[in-house]
Amino acid sequence: MSYCNYIPMMKEPGRSLHQNYHDQHYGFPIHDDNELFGRLLMEINQAGLSWEIILKKEKNIRQAYDNFNIEKVASYTDKDRERLLSDPGIIRNKLKVNAAIENAKFILAIQKEYGSFEKWMEHHHPKSKEEWVKLFKKTFRFTGGEIVNEFLMSIGYLPGAHSQTCPIYQEVLKAKPIFLKKLEHINIQKFISDWIVASNAFDTEKYLDFYLPDAVLDDPSVGRKFSGHKGVKEYFESYFIGYNTHTIQVNLAIADEENAHLEVEFTGDFPEGKIGGTFDFKIRNGKIAFVKADLIH
Repeated sequence: MSYCNYIPMMKEPGRSLHQNYHDQHYGFPIHDDNELFGRLLMEINQAGLSWEIILKKEKNIRQAYDNFNIEKVASYTDKDRERLLSDPGIIRNKLKVNAAIENAKFILAIQKEYGSFEKWMEHHHPKSKEEWVKLFKKTFRFTGGEIVNEFLMSIGYLPGAHSQTCPIYQEVLKAKPIFLKKLEHINIQKFISDWIVASNAFDTEKYLDFYLPDAVLDDPSVGRKFSGHKGVKEYFESYFIGYNTHTIQVNLAIADEENAHLEVEFTGDFPEGKIGGTFDFKIRNGKIAFVKADLIH
């Protein structure tokens, strides 16, 4: 039975708590980083407990964690941990308290790199539930599969918060949850052509703009992988600008909207003067997520 259909069968006062959350919050997008953090914190606190307990304690939890202010929570000391663990109005679980503080610190780092927690979320959309869970486990503390799934449904990143016959479902759709957003389609042939132009112009800024911030470039011919814009920049400046390397397209095979194989010819200030090469691209949201580069000897 869906959450939508179960609520009318509940008894008061729990029914009103659930109804308010269902009608006003569940499944609706959240654009404020502090509130996104707060929702994640609430879902983590719910683990092993009923959602009704969390709804009853929501006001106290919000107050105890400084209205979910990420900067304030990230700066909590051992004294704050003791305060939280002795507060009967919240969930007094050491692992959950520590997760809140550490996750706030992780989000601060995300904000520094991506501009906001929301932009980090948008950057990784779309993903399957399994992919999201893997990402959250890698990034945050205390984020198991059920916690991540409920968090993402509750903020509109995964469908399923409401049955399609529920009147609130139409209200959620009006708020344009991100699960409605389709994967961006690009002209891969033009994309690769423009990428080569930027490379041959030795325009580092424009070249990096073709890559996602967390893109990975793997080049076995130099024996290493280069991660993020910093790594890609190092690779580009060392092996392209450094060797005056120019790229000429020989053949492009497009497998689908996300994958392409490019054969090229390189010319530059290296002993061979001219050499063949290949690039295998993985494209996501209109940017390069992964590329394997190699030489043809």
